[in-house]
Amino acid sequence: MISRRIGGLGPSAMITETSVTHVLYRSAMRQLSGIDVSFLNMETPSTFGHVSSLNIYDPSGAAGGAGLEATKQIILERMDLLAPFRRRLVEVPFGLDMPYWIEDPDFDIDFHVRHHAVPPPGTPEQLAEVISRIVARPLDRSRPLWELYVIEGVANGTRIAQLTKVHHAAIDGAAGAGMLAAILDASADYRPSGESAAWTPDTVPTDDEMLRITAREYIRRPEKMIRLSVRSIRELAASTQNGGLRALADVIAQPMPGPFGKMLRERLRGTHHDVDHPPALPPTQAPRTPWNRPITPHRRFASTTIPLDDAKRVRRQFGCTFNDVVMALCSGALRRYLIAHDCLPAESLIAMVPISVRSGNEEDTYQNRVSALLADLATNEPDPVERLRRVQKSMTAAKNNFAAIPAETLQDFTQFAPPAIAARAMRMYSRLRIADRMNPPFNLIISNVPGPNYPLYSAGAKLEHFYPVSALGDGQGLNMTVQSYNGNLDFGFIACRDLVPDLAMMVTYLHESMAELLTFCDDEPPAAAAAAAAVAAAAAAPTSRKVAATDRKPRRKPTVPKVSTPTAVAKSAKAAKKPTAAKTSAATVTTAAKKMPAAKKAPSANGEVAARKAAVVKKVATGKRSTRPKSTGGKTSTERPAPVAKKAPAAKPSTLRTISNRKKATN
Repeated sequence: MISRRIGGLGPSAMITETSVTHVLYRSAMRQLSGIDVSFLNMETPSTFGHVSSLNIYDPSGAAGGAGLEATKQIILERMDLLAPFRRRLVEVPFGLDMPYWIEDPDFDIDFHVRHHAVPPPGTPEQLAEVISRIVARPLDRSRPLWELYVIEGVANGTRIAQLTKVHHAAIDGAAGAGMLAAILDASADYRPSGESAAWTPDTVPTDDEMLRITAREYIRRPEKMIRLSVRSIRELAASTQNGGLRALADVIAQPMPGPFGKMLRERLRGTHHDVDHPPALPPTQAPRTPWNRPITPHRRFASTTIPLDDAKRVRRQFGCTFNDVVMALCSGALRRYLIAHDCLPAESLIAMVPISVRSGNEEDTYQNRVSALLADLATNEPDPVERLRRVQKSMTAAKNNFAAIPAETLQDFTQFAPPAIAARAMRMYSRLRIADRMNPPFNLIISNVPGPNYPLYSAGAKLEHFYPVSALGDGQGLNMTVQSYNGNLDFGFIACRDLVPDLAMMVTYLHESMAELLTFCDDEPPAAAAAAAAVAAAAAAPTSRKVAATDRKPRRKPTVPKVSTPTAVAKSAKAAKKPTAAKTSAATVTTAAKKMPAAKKAPSANGEVAARKAAVVKKVATGKRSTRPKSTGGKTSTERPAPVAKKAPAAKPSTLRTISNRKKATN
């Protein structure tokens, strides 16, 4: 009752009573989880923890739609639904515990929503350059961790772009989709009313108050201190090979007698806290690529769209999931890029795939509920269908391993590193350029975020595309993320500017990869997809195909020449005398033998020639023989088709000469 009454009085009431303030802090403040804090700890001068999205709007028919003022009004109207937009960080002194979120008492909408523009004509390349520069700046941690840029002048002024930057510590991919639904509308008729939603800001706690809250947290959860101590000592013992420290950790972990020890054992052996299970690493390290090096603060961005119907065709044809199709498309694009730069590794690339572990019962909708799995991209497989099969198999195996670990356990393993130590470790990793000294556990992150399959609007302006713009880490200079929206797959590529300077080529290679897979689909493709497939097939021209028989498109049976004149018969016999047929490889002869039943349909005038050819080829294909003709003292082997083909056709030209001589004698 006290906290509710005080909360309604506003910030001034929270300053007067210290004891009541603590009650309010415990009810209003929310501590970040370990996975949330990991996105804060990852930040260095060249690595940023925010994720972004680029929305493209069509404002025609909606004056002011998706504009600067309309966007501000919509956010203020729905601020009660947008907790990450209200919250700011409060750090625990000395990094003794995870930081907390509070409701920002100094919130300023004009600081967060900003105006920008691209020069005419506002091409996609110009927009991508603007995005690259905006995302290369960190967020201010003294304010709520988000910014929104309204960018005008896109496509000769006919479109408006909005870039939203939110720190990954505040949201994950699924939470970002929820925020999108809160800001946008399913109706094109909605207009902002200009009224702001009511919400109660907090006061910023002092360092003394934060230390008292931390001490109270350790008393309330004593196993938290023991876990931190045991884990830290064991890691130090492992790094220094110190047996004494290892023994000390074992002593601390020994059961404690009495009721207090019993309580600790129950806490430590609880359902969700018995074992620390981070995501399993691959059995071997990932190969090195041009982007697996220390990154710079500078970025490049590229985006493109693939119709969802094309992905559905591939999914139906091969019986896989949308995620498998996305992974195979990215794999094909990466393979083409590496081949073009003459640096395709012999080993397959490995991707880390974020996985949502939301159960639907979370108290905080916007808290990160994400883990990850590692998958083989099969980039060393030249055949596109076999590559898709390998990706599908790898993803299925990774999901099965992932399902064997409880979702809570996957979250808990991030709770045990004190923030001060973890942040220092990340800075040390970057300063020592460890990414240059060892192979990474994975090569890049590929993420697939589902979105609504219906149009959304911002003050009447229709949202056309939703391009994700993800984050990079040191040693991981490339990220591919796809967002499905309203019948499209919108791909966003972000990379280190120095490591992947020609990122726009990924867009071309992605479309070629899609067109390549569509050529193996049995159903009739749309006109646009068919044209793209034809262009990509001519440009790509894969050299090797190991497609399974069930995946191949049915081929036309070979047509047998209709020999209907004596002259044609003579030419056929002359061609049969050539020894080239004997040098045919076993695979070619076998293929010809399988196709020869079509020769039974030849006209009766050629029956003898065609039947003899079929019999000889079948005998060669089924018999045990070398691909080269056997030597028999200068004579050809009886297994060669040439001697058999020489007898029957040779009689017919002589018969023709006899008939011709008789006609001359008669004349």
